[in-house]
Amino acid sequence: MKRWLAIGMLVLAGCANAPSQNQESYSGTAAGIGNESPERHRARLHTDLGAGYFSQNKLAIALEEFSSAVQIDPGYPGAYNGLGLVYAALHEDDKAEANFKRAVQLEPSNSEAHNNYGTFLCSRNRIDDSIKEFMAALKNPLYSSPESAWMNAGICALRKGDEKNAETYLTNALQIQPNLRNANYQLANIYFKRGNKTLANRHIQFALQEGAPTPDVAYLGWRIARAVGDQNAEASLALLLRNQFPDSEQTRAVAQEASAQ
Repeated sequence: MKRWLAIGMLVLAGCANAPSQNQESYSGTAAGIGNESPERHRARLHTDLGAGYFSQNKLAIALEEFSSAVQIDPGYPGAYNGLGLVYAALHEDDKAEANFKRAVQLEPSNSEAHNNYGTFLCSRNRIDDSIKEFMAALKNPLYSSPESAWMNAGICALRKGDEKNAETYLTNALQIQPNLRNANYQLANIYFKRGNKTLANRHIQFALQEGAPTPDVAYLGWRIARAVGDQNAEASLALLLRNQFPDSEQTRAVAQEASAQ
């Protein structure tokens, strides 16, 4: 579940997930799901419904479903994870944190809950606490999307100005999923600032290939293309910005920098 992340600091891909459809957010094992009590089964169904409503930005209905799940089974971590997401989206931070904490207390190996809690903390500028949660998410060898926690840790480290650890975290994310746009974009930016045009160009190419470029990705791509002397890419990205994002800050920057040449 990604939508609430824009409330915070970053636009991340794959950052905050809804209560997962896999067993990590539930009992932890397929056997656990098969042997679950009637109460756990009902709570899981309400949590699934809540996740669906949350993905549609129907927060009030999602809140009802997650709350029903908690009432049916007060020990079900997935429901608290869902409540944390809803309250975070509503900027009810105390309630969000209380529910995320409850989720990870009930199930310390719940990587999705740790990842969501870490994302929430990072969006509230509690960077060191957020990194701890991302690292906690990564302790579970069965975590199905560790690249998300690595990438989130990297981007949060950048917010603190910690480029060294950010580089490590983002590289770890890309070792698992090489085509992560935001991880490639962030690394391209790091390397470009350091003057390593070769690595910057390598990573921005991956970022540009993953779907329609955002203004930030296109602008960094334009700057790198200009730096390495790739006139075709420079012209193509400038045209893309003018056509698709005519009023953007990035398009204005391209026009100003090109005229100052």
